Amino acid sequence: MLFLSEAIFLSLLFVPFGQSKPIETNKRQFKIALVKDQVHNNTQKNQVVSFLAKQKQTAYNHGSGYYGEISVGTPPQKFNVIFDTGSSDLWVVSSKCESDICSSHKKFDHYQSNSYNSEKEDGEEDEEDDVETIQVDYGTGSMQGNLGKDTVRLADDKIIIKNQVLADAYTLSRDFIGSPFHGIFGLGLSGLSSSQHDPPFQSMIEQNLVDQPVFAIYSQHNAGEIDFGGIDHSRFEGEIEYVENIDTSYWMVSVDKFEFQEHTFENRKAIVDSGSTLIIMNTEDAKLYHEAIPNAKSNGDGTWSFPCKSVNGLEPLLIHLGDTTLTVPSDKLFLTPISSTSTQCLSGVSSQEMEHENTWILGDVFMRNFYTVFDMGQHRLGFAKAIEDKDFTDPAYKKVLI
Repeated sequence: MLFLSEAIFLSLLFVPFGQSKPIETNKRQFKIALVKDQVHNNTQKNQVVSFLAKQKQTAYNHGSGYYGEISVGTPPQKFNVIFDTGSSDLWVVSSKCESDICSSHKKFDHYQSNSYNSEKEDGEEDEEDDVETIQVDYGTGSMQGNLGKDTVRLADDKIIIKNQVLADAYTLSRDFIGSPFHGIFGLGLSGLSSSQHDPPFQSMIEQNLVDQPVFAIYSQHNAGEIDFGGIDHSRFEGEIEYVENIDTSYWMVSVDKFEFQEHTFENRKAIVDSGSTLIIMNTEDAKLYHEAIPNAKSNGDGTWSFPCKSVNGLEPLLIHLGDTTLTVPSDKLFLTPISSTSTQCLSGVSSQEMEHENTWILGDVFMRNFYTVFDMGQHRLGFAKAIEDKDFTDPAYKKVLI
């Protein structure tokens, strides 16, 4: 996670280290709806989504991220979580967290759930001190928690995962203080699991809860949806262009080159990460990128700002993936100012030193332009041009360009 200057909070860049393992009734396709809070495959084209279960997901802090509601335990305890393709663990804040960091968060009390079971060290009895623990270190921020298994519900209880391994976090770094969510729902691959247990989507597949081993994300400034088990053809135009996923931990693609203005960035990799707000590059690439934007300036924290009026004179960002070229228009490469009187926009591109060399992170700024398919069955990602939904868009983004 990263924080932006002027207290713009981003969910950015969850990068844990780890690995995973699996755990079985009505296969369906589910849709989770995303709605903004005003806080400032080889699928046939004519296939109809057989079932859509809508669950609200809220954008927070100037549309810098999204969270949605799940429930854990029996009876259910509800939590807002980030659905994050850049991490693979599921956790919620624990009732055992007594620090001020946790004071504003809903807390999971596993003693109140009659379906909860602790994960014990091999051969250990039921002593609480012998419960398996987990530590996850993100791009910014970290958590520690106890591992257990419980029932997890999402998509308005249309998806019910039994015996899902999750952590109740008893320690959070201060990066999480005041955040409007209470946990993270990792949608990354098993190789990224710090708990070394099945990530939740893998559990859905193993328990036959979805028609197909795919999920897809559609998001706009104000709202969006996650489709589990199928593809909603009403949300995009043209065909889905598929690209091989080249990693066993991250949803990662090989990029022949990025093009922006007169600059070309060749032989890069890109992680598609719904838990990140911006497009993130290494420091050198970000500096070169912003040299092409008139009067762009560094904010000193990895982010950049520039006059909003500069956007109209910029060319799109082109992403070349073999025979596929993805286009991100210049008017989608920024965030609007927090203040209505400010003429400075936050760039949709930031910098951070990467764990993987020559790797970019493609966060929400990128994903809002595409209906993005995460195909676990065929180890690939799919991209199609998203159809704009006027009910999901933020008029502020057009006003600042006038």
